[in-house]
Amino acid sequence: VQKLTLPDIEARLAAITAAGNNTFLLQNRDVFMDMLTDSGVNAMSDRQVAAMMVADDSYAGSATYTRLETRLREIFGMEFILPAHQGRACENIVSQVMVTPGSIVPMNYHFTTTKAHIVLNGGSVEEIIHARGLEVTSDEPFKGDMDVAALERLVAEHGAERIAFVRVEAGTNLIGGQPVSLANLQEVRAACDRHGLTLVYDASLMADNLYF
Repeated sequence: VQKLTLPDIEARLAAITAAGNNTFLLQNRDVFMDMLTDSGVNAMSDRQVAAMMVADDSYAGSATYTRLETRLREIFGMEFILPAHQGRACENIVSQVMVTPGSIVPMNYHFTTTKAHIVLNGGSVEEIIHARGLEVTSDEPFKGDMDVAALERLVAEHGAERIAFVRVEAGTNLIGGQPVSLANLQEVRAACDRHGLTLVYDASLMADNLYF
């Protein structure tokens, strides 16, 4: 359990100056609210620690598992779900199962680990974000949208059998977390259905999507 303190502005300025304005070089003790990444966390709260202490970790018939199963069925309505500790572990599993040498993964925009997992399994990435997504000065709210016409061209050129899956990243991390519209997601879904393609939705960094 971590005690939070809010240093005065002079102390914070001195810390960030000493770190050369590099947030990765800051000491955690100098940070009041850590928003550096969604991949890591600070110390757990007292309630999180308490929940671990009362968890039912029995070998079979665990009440903790039953609560998890019930809630996942309620939210997702799916029969089978594979929990993993982090989204990047999930994409590793997906890539090992679905990517084969010479296969192609069209996506709106890559994330570093996503591309690495696909390439390590012999596949290649085709970024087909809509052209407006890369306009630096723009009021377009959904700059993460995929170019569906480009997806159709890829399928026509390479054949659906070479497409391992189609990936849409909800918050396109490497271009500032630009959101994807539901209308675009429906268009991508329809294109995948026409060609018998699997659609993988990377639902990390949902804040901007939910806001819009």
